[in-house]
Amino acid sequence: MAPPRRKAPKQDAPQTLEQAIALISEYRDLIDKVGELELAKGSAIARIEAEYDTFAKPLEVRSIEIFRQLRAWWAVAAPAMTEGKRKSILLAGCNIGERTTPPALKLKGITQEGLVEKLLDLGLKTYLRITHKLDKPAAIKALKAEDAGGKQLAEFGASVKQAEEFFIDWPKPAATETVPEADPAEQDD
Repeated sequence: MAPPRRKAPKQDAPQTLEQAIALISEYRDLIDKVGELELAKGSAIARIEAEYDTFAKPLEVRSIEIFRQLRAWWAVAAPAMTEGKRKSILLAGCNIGERTTPPALKLKGITQEGLVEKLLDLGLKTYLRITHKLDKPAAIKALKAEDAGGKQLAEFGASVKQAEEFFIDWPKPAATETVPEADPAEQDD
């Protein structure tokens, strides 16, 4: 049994040039308004972040001071608190103690690139990872040129997708300089 047909919703479209011009104007005005709202949002976020920084920074500074004090205290108190059996304990609703960080490779006197070269020279590829990535611009160029490489890419299922798309653009007004209004007290009568 065939699946039921689905109809696309009716799409209203202007019927006259005047209607099209009116819709273009409305579209432009809506997009401009969204841009204005985006600017206002950015300004509001900046104000909120500045206020946050004003209140949060002293708290962060104080928390770092407390952390350092407790780290020094823990270095002395840990053996008695854990009886040498644990690395941490539950205290005042917090887990406090020491933990081992994940291992990290440290290089001394050699860069990562230098080490890679030395390993390659010695044939020690066990410690190297090789990655490959498709060069999309080169593949597109070859497909468009329809050269041997492009034909091979096409046989593998590669193709170039490029479509015409409808757009509406309009020139944005240049940023205007705002001139502060004169103080009424300074104006001559």
